[in-house]
Amino acid sequence: TMLNHNRVSAVLVSTDLERSQTFYTDKVGLTLSPETIKNHLVFEAGDGTSLLIYGRPAGNKADHTQVRFWSNDIEKAVAALAASGVEFEEYDTDTFKTVDHIVTTAGIGRSAWFKDPDGNTIAVFQPE
Repeated sequence: TMLNHNRVSAVLVSTDLERSQTFYTDKVGLTLSPETIKNHLVFEAGDGTSLLIYGRPAGNKADHTQVRFWSNDIEKAVAALAASGVEFEEYDTDTFKTVDHIVTTAGIGRSAWFKDPDGNTIAVFQPE
């Protein structure tokens, strides 16, 4: 198709871009892109991808994972995020339990989730 070689950005909304910028730079460790424009934050990520956050007064409350960061060493990634102040979601059900913030799903991989200041759900994922 026309778009199969184009860059892709994950897009989130925020009610407070200054707070979001502090969270994603200081706690998640992303770099603000020079492509950032008024009422938008663009953070650089791997392989030419980016995370775009734009200001919207009403916000947006989705309860599903909205952004996934892929990892080849989830323990190291989670430990570094936790050390910088990221608070992970913890789960404890018969089929879904976090151990050191990480859920292992047979046949899929290992995941950890945290919320940003606007309540957007972010995952760190290492495939099996």
